[in-house]
Amino acid sequence: MASGVLATAFPGAASAATSATAGASHARYYYGAIAVAPSGRNGRSWNYASAAAAKRRALKECGRSSCKVLVTFVNGCGAVAYNARRNVYWGGRGSTPAKAKRNAVANAGGGRWVVYQCTDR
Repeated sequence: MASGVLATAFPGAASAATSATAGASHARYYYGAIAVAPSGRNGRSWNYASAAAAKRRALKECGRSSCKVLVTFVNGCGAVAYNARRNVYWGGRGSTPAKAKRNAVANAGGGRWVVYQCTDR
């Protein structure tokens, strides 16, 4: 798929972050998500009380029926990278924007990051 068409595959959509561990139930968790359409249009969310709410908001912000959530994150950052050679978008996470971007590019097998977002901790 080396045509001028942007990504049509969305492998590697990251799963939701893990839940609180015992003894840390009073801790505050802030969830975020990034959704992307094959056209490259994207939607982001941050500081939501649940992963499900963050996903819904990211999909709404993306605004296309073809949008898919590629990464969710909690108390940290998420990013999406595009690998033109493979024609794919891929999500990644990290504790900082730089780590999330590097993780997304590594997960995509190269390319460049296209969008990132962090929660307030």
